[in-house]
Order: sequence, then structure tokens, then C-alpha cells
Amino acid sequence: MLTAKAFRALRYDFNKVPLSAAVCPPYDVIRGPLDARLRRGKYNAVHIELPRGKNPYQAAAGLFARWKKAGILVAEDAPSFYVVEQAARVRGMVKKRSGVLAALGLDKGTASRVLRHERTLSKHKKDRQKLLRAVKTNTSPIFGVFADRSGAVNRLLAKAQRERPLAVGRDSAGLPVRLWRLSDPVAVAALEKLLSKETLLIADGHHRYSVGCEHWAASRQTGAGRLLAFLVSEQDPGLVVLPTHRVVEGTPSLRRALARVCRARPVHDYEALSAALARERSPYAMGLVEGDSFAVLTPAPGDKGVKSGFATDWLFRRLLSRVDPHDIAYFSEAGEAAAEARRSGRLALLLKDFAVGDIRKAVLKAGLLPQKSTYFYPKIPTGLVFRAFDLDP
Repeated sequence: MLTAKAFRALRYDFNKVPLSAAVCPPYDVIRGPLDARLRRGKYNAVHIELPRGKNPYQAAAGLFARWKKAGILVAEDAPSFYVVEQAARVRGMVKKRSGVLAALGLDKGTASRVLRHERTLSKHKKDRQKLLRAVKTNTSPIFGVFADRSGAVNRLLAKAQRERPLAVGRDSAGLPVRLWRLSDPVAVAALEKLLSKETLLIADGHHRYSVGCEHWAASRQTGAGRLLAFLVSEQDPGLVVLPTHRVVEGTPSLRRALARVCRARPVHDYEALSAALARERSPYAMGLVEGDSFAVLTPAPGDKGVKSGFATDWLFRRLLSRVDPHDIAYFSEAGEAAAEARRSGRLALLLKDFAVGDIRKAVLKAGLLPQKSTYFYPKIPTGLVFRAFDLDP
């Protein structure tokens, strides 16, 4: 059985700190001007999620304590689920995605029903370990996707969304977010039962999931046996997954590998490249941008592909196996990757679109895919609720 339970949350008093002033993106996408803007908010979750200073993790723990004492953060009086609706602009269209925040078990039974699909980076794991040990709280949720073939979970969430929201605001991109508390015991029991039968594909948060599992196994600390998770049905029309494009240094060894394992077909410009790539039938086809040159890459004749059938796996095994993943720049927007390649003088490798089902099939066939294989959009905001160990033992 999959254990996904209601929990007693620690959350902002939204009368004191509006949702729009409270939330930030997860730690791994906070940088540059966005980072500076968020830090101007005195009570923004960025100060907890991505602390700065000489002793950042201890500073985050101290800030948590002060916010609780001042009533900025309040503890719920009963276990609840939290329904979240997010709007996002995707290629010129506005989509709405709904999901539920829950406490995901780290027990062996649940672990057997959780599919990880990406390898992790050691740098990110060390950072999340230090934060978790200091604050003893899940500050941001992992993101998981489940089949919900009957649509029963989506219907239950839709019913909850007919009630008055707990909070309404906008995320850091200025797009609407609504939050509901689902605490009715009958509805809670029904949702827990429905989720118990599902298998969960981790969409985002592999580092946080790994760190949570390792911390629980090593410490058996009260409250550490669960993890804050945002769960979304594959039936939700607003569920969007994008490929993660790469920008890398065009080293001699990479150029030799490109010439050996790929066939390149030049095209005139970026628009022509996008159109040509969409028409390619091979799942391993990709676009190459270097300066003012554009080409469609396909596997050389005789290449039988990889066991997973997934493009990033092929790309890693054929071209990038000797490149340090930390030296690769990752982009969810192909146009941004192309622009960065032209600006920096490096190479952009642009991947084709795929579906959630393709990820699940790849994992079941071959196990973990390379780091940053997918980008589920939008990221779930940090700061909607927190899961403190002492409230959810």
C-alpha cells in the first residue's frame, strides 16, 4: 500500500502574510534577480528554503522559531490535506493544474510503490541534508504523479474546490494560486484509501526524496518517517511535462562523438529547426544550435537505441557520459537554451517532447534516467504549508 496521509501543517497566518508575499519557488530555480526580489519580502519562504549567511541552516532554524513565536506561522489543530490549484502559461496557453499536499510515508511498503526516474547530484543532496537536520521540517514538497485511472481522486479534489479557499494569491511568476484545507474526516479517509492503491512516479524532488529516506534510515527521528508531497493525477488536464535541454562546452571529444554517432541535417534558422524536430519520428532526434548554425541530429545508421527508449538516456550514453553533470546548463525552454548557447559560445542540445507515460515506461524498462531528464511545469510553490516533525510524528 502507498501511505499518503493527512497531516497537521505548520503554515502562515494568511491574515498577517498574504499568500503572494509568502511563497517562493523550490530552492533549485531561485537565482539572479528573482532571488533578490524574493529576499526583499521580510517573511518570504525563501529565507527558510534557501538561507544565506555565515551559518545559513542555523539561521533558518532560528527564523522558523521567531516566526512561530510571533504568530507569523501557526499550527493547524487537526490533520488535513491541502488542495492546490495553479495556473501557468505554457507555450502561449494558460492551463490550470490541481493537486493535493500530503504526508508521504517512507516505509518499505510505500517505497516499493514509488518510482524514481532521475539520478541525483551530490551537491544538491548535501545542501538539503543540512537544512533538514537544522529545521526538522519539510520546507518544500516533492512532486509525484499517479495514474488515477478511474478519476476518483480528481473528482474528490474538485468537490473540495467548490468550498471557500483558505488562501488566494499569486506565485513568483505572477500567476494565480488557490489553496484549500480538506479536513472533513470522511473526505480525508476516502482520499487516503484512494491514494493507498496508487503507484507514484516522482516528477520533481528526487534530491529531497533521497535525503528524506536517508535521514529517516539513519536517525529514526520522530516525525522524520514521512515527507511533504504534492500529488497530481495523470488525468489532470493541466499536468505538463517538458524536456530539459542542455547547453554544454563544445570540446574536441564531444565534437568527435557527435561526428561518430550522429547524422546532422542543417536547417536555416531556429524556427525551421523547431518544425523539423517536431516531424522527426525517432525519439532520439534532437536539435543542435551553435552560433548561427542549426541542425537536426539523428542517430547514425545501425544505432539500435538504448534499453529505456528515452532521449536523455541515449544522449548521456552516446555523447555526455564523460561530461560532469555540474558543468551542464539545463533549460526547460528550448528558445532560452538556444539563446544561451549563442551568447556563451557553447552548444545547445534540444530534445523532443514526450508524455508522462513515456517516463513511466522508461523507468520500468531500465531504471533511473540521467539527472534533469524532465521538467514538470510549473514547480509547486514553497511556503503554502510546511510539515514540521513535531506536529506530524
